[in-house]
Amino acid sequence: METQRLRTIQSPGRLSNLLDSLTGSWQILPPGLTRITSAPLLPAPLRLLGRCIERGDSLWRAWTDGARIWFFEALFSLELSRERGKPVVQLKQYDEAGDVKRVLTYVSTPEHGWQQCA
Repeated sequence: METQRLRTIQSPGRLSNLLDSLTGSWQILPPGLTRITSAPLLPAPLRLLGRCIERGDSLWRAWTDGARIWFFEALFSLELSRERGKPVVQLKQYDEAGDVKRVLTYVSTPEHGWQQCA
């Protein structure tokens, strides 16, 4: 897939909507959480991670129940998109210490929208 076309598809607004949609569809977020919208409100390890993410091409979202934090990063993967010939997004979940807990990859298909890669 050509780089210019992929860059057009990979707009920050589209990534933001996709990140919100994917974290909601996982159904791993308990009800009643409060969304954290600013890096200074995060604990130190995630605050640093959030600031690094904000300087790059990815986005983060975090939620809290007062005791625990759910922190996610989403980024379009130009390399995987070229390989598959379709837009690909990597979604990473981090623990409170800033360590990667899991990484999921989603590909966009005309027939089914965004689907998790096997």
